[in-house]
Amino acid sequence: MTKHMQLILATLLALGATAAMAADVEDTDGDGVYSMEELTVAFPELTDELFTTIDGNGDGAIDEAELAAAVDAGVLVAG
Repeated sequence: MTKHMQLILATLLALGATAAMAADVEDTDGDGVYSMEELTVAFPELTDELFTTIDGNGDGAIDEAELAAAVDAGVLVAG
């Protein structure tokens, strides 16, 4: 992996971690992604429809990049 790619990856991971920390989201089962139940603790307004919308890859879980994108876009606001 080139240094440029390492820098990009580190930046993306930091952005995702920042979004999770800013939103105070906890990955309670340690699987590296967030479930509906985990996210509703930090985002009580989260609906099934909104969860599906921010689940960009459709895998039924929200990863760091999806969470960061939703927070950055103002779609999710910590409650």
